[in-house]
Amino acid sequence: MAAKRRPPINPEDTAPESMRAVCRNVVVAGKRTSIRMEPLLWDSLADISRREGQSLNDIVTMIDGRRGDSALTAALRIFILSYFRTASDAPSNTPGLAEEQTPFGTTADYSRVFRKALEIFDEA
Repeated sequence: MAAKRRPPINPEDTAPESMRAVCRNVVVAGKRTSIRMEPLLWDSLADISRREGQSLNDIVTMIDGRRGDSALTAALRIFILSYFRTASDAPSNTPGLAEEQTPFGTTADYSRVFRKALEIFDEA
């Protein structure tokens, strides 16, 4: 059952544009689907995609394959947080990133930061 949103006390008291979820289409394992996240999260996922030199669809497909029974949007939020927390702990000269990569195919082709961030899904 979906949670009901509380109406604003003041009709002009709505969430700022930056906090309003945006629905976008992505291709996950060859199938088009819609994902609803806040603009900052979409921007963060696009940043990860650029840093890793991989398409956003490929990254979302990888997360989808590792998320278990959690919702895809929740798994993406957790991954984004994990990625940037991992990156902030890395030495400043650590490549994040596409510089240390080989052709796409497995997680070994991603940066150490990316692989470490994925470990969040391996915890039991």
